[in-house]
Amino acid sequence: MAREKVEKGLEAAKRLERHLEEITKKVVTKETMTHFINAGTEALQAANAAMKQMNVPEETKTRIHKAEKEMLLAVRSAIDVVLSELDKEMPQKKSELRKIEIKHAAKPKRKSK
Repeated sequence: MAREKVEKGLEAAKRLERHLEEITKKVVTKETMTHFINAGTEALQAANAAMKQMNVPEETKTRIHKAEKEMLLAVRSAIDVVLSELDKEMPQKKSELRKIEIKHAAKPKRKSK
């Protein structure tokens, strides 16, 4: 009984994962990702400029820097998605492995004197 529940839960999770992947492919385009990256960059620059002009407590600076790091990690993730999509659209070079046989040449016999 418990095993069946686990299997049903696993099947439901897999269906949900497939559904989310389909939705993401339709919603998240390269253009959307570009806008997201641009917006994140602007937010980081604004936060840094504001901190330089204000007397900000160290704890606040630390929190802002942590938020900046999270934003940069999100941007990195977004870039990875765009690169992945670009890779799918680019034709792959098909390299072919071939077996090359190397034949040893017979050594010439020495003439005895």
